Amino acid sequence: MAADRRRLTADILVAGAGPPGLALALQAHDHGAVVRVVDQRPEAARPSRALILHARTLEVLRPLGVTQALLARADTAPSADLRLGARAVQVTFGGLVLSDTAFPHLTLLRQMDVERVLADALAGRGVEVERGTELAAARDEPGGVRAILRTPTGAEEARFRFAVGCDGPASTVRAQAGLGARVRGGQVR
Repeated sequence: MAADRRRLTADILVAGAGPPGLALALQAHDHGAVVRVVDQRPEAARPSRALILHARTLEVLRPLGVTQALLARADTAPSADLRLGARAVQVTFGGLVLSDTAFPHLTLLRQMDVERVLADALAGRGVEVERGTELAAARDEPGGVRAILRTPTGAEEARFRFAVGCDGPASTVRAQAGLGARVRGGQVR
């Protein structure tokens, strides 16, 4: 392999631009790492898989400077109409007060809004999510990881100190490390 191909592309490759991957990328970047984030989905929008941000999550994200943007999009006093047969009862969660936290409320927020805020924070730091780019293979080598990426313009070989699989149960990183999830009956085990 030529010497220029052995140079690191970035310190950390993050495969997957959902909330865990984006938060990890932000934290690593804020600690001085050069980060590259890829996601095989061509667009960010998708149905939400989660709707509640826990107080502890907001506490962890606070040093990254994203909590105000998250809270601006959130409902911190959600209500719901519960149907009990023909009767409807409105339940409001605004009075819920959690102790020992700066965020003592229930925070209702769509996953796509969380992803947008985190991706915008990364972009503000000069890190763009590379959409439509799939991690096809990852292999440990002395001093790092060699990755094969499938980009919209073709295949690319790159080297990183670390590769992190935040791309769900079918994660290439986890599978290559022998940590792949088993799926039975539609559930990950």
